Amino acid sequence: MVKRYDEEVQVERDDGMPSAFEWRARRYEVADVIGRWKIEGRWWADGREREYWRVEARGGSVWDLYHDRIHDRWHMERLWD
Repeated sequence: MVKRYDEEVQVERDDGMPSAFEWRARRYEVADVIGRWKIEGRWWADGREREYWRVEARGGSVWDLYHDRIHDRWHMERLWD
């Protein structure tokens, strides 16, 4: 099951990759990076430039995080359970 949130989060990076993030006043340590992809250009005409990261947090939950490169903000888009 997938839950969509699209809420802003604080992300810590280590060597360019997310290593931890804070969502709703709780800290999550990244145990593994499962995937990475980018969306650039017109999705359709809103000028999105996002770098997505699918990560597994300690404890086994899987999250989709993205970095909005235009506004330099991180978001948690989806939680997979």
